[in-house]
Amino acid sequence: MKKIVRAFTLIELLVVIAIIAILAAILFPVFAQAKLAAKKTQQLSNAKQLGLAVIMYAGDSDDNTSPSWNDRNENCGWAGNVNFVKFNLPYIKNVNVFFSPVDDRAGKPSSDGDWAGVFFSFAANSYHGNWGSDGFELRGTMGMISCSGEGWIQQTGAVSSTSVTKPAETILLGERYASDVLKIPNTANWDAPLSNFGPGVFFSGHFYTRANSIPDGTRSKTAAYPDGPAGSVSAKFSGLSNFVYADGHAKSLKPEATNPDPANHPDLNQWDAKR
Repeated sequence: MKKIVRAFTLIELLVVIAIIAILAAILFPVFAQAKLAAKKTQQLSNAKQLGLAVIMYAGDSDDNTSPSWNDRNENCGWAGNVNFVKFNLPYIKNVNVFFSPVDDRAGKPSSDGDWAGVFFSFAANSYHGNWGSDGFELRGTMGMISCSGEGWIQQTGAVSSTSVTKPAETILLGERYASDVLKIPNTANWDAPLSNFGPGVFFSGHFYTRANSIPDGTRSKTAAYPDGPAGSVSAKFSGLSNFVYADGHAKSLKPEATNPDPANHPDLNQWDAKR
């Protein structure tokens, strides 16, 4: 008796292929979201470690945080781009903690040369007042040190941890990726490694004016980076970003939630350590 071999018909084969395609279309986005969620968790862990490092540095430095940026030595000579990473790295001993898994420029050197350093994924809160009547008062959690001979602003680099009025509600570090900063028109390659958020004012003729702006929840949601509500904070995790707070804890939230209405509710500005 001849054995009958049963095979797929063309219609059946096409139906199977269609089912597989539909399942793939459903599952691939889920896998992508799960992968992104894992990277966000990894980055949040990095942020937590950075917070602890800054607190340990302050504990060894009379309760003072490190400068966010210092380009001068004690004689006002050029010292290169020395930022908070160098000061706090001994308390972590793993430079990869400063790099985000979704920042494709992290760890890469600036094309301007070794003096500019490499790109990091975090920036310090060096928020300060506007140029003018308030004297450019530092209101963030890490200061800057530079000399006034070239028109630069000279600020204290040390900020006392006990001077922060609301440590659990005041930002210490935030995410800012070089891959975002370098998309800003007329931004130099040495702008991105400079590791601080500020008011975005212009001085000295060449300091970046927007690459360090803090969030403002009242800005247009359709404005391009960094002129939107998130400012220059990078928010790659479905609109969320990871922040480190002055008490050492870290959490994810929308950048605009850190400063929802600066004009009417300055008390909600989490970048202002003295509010």
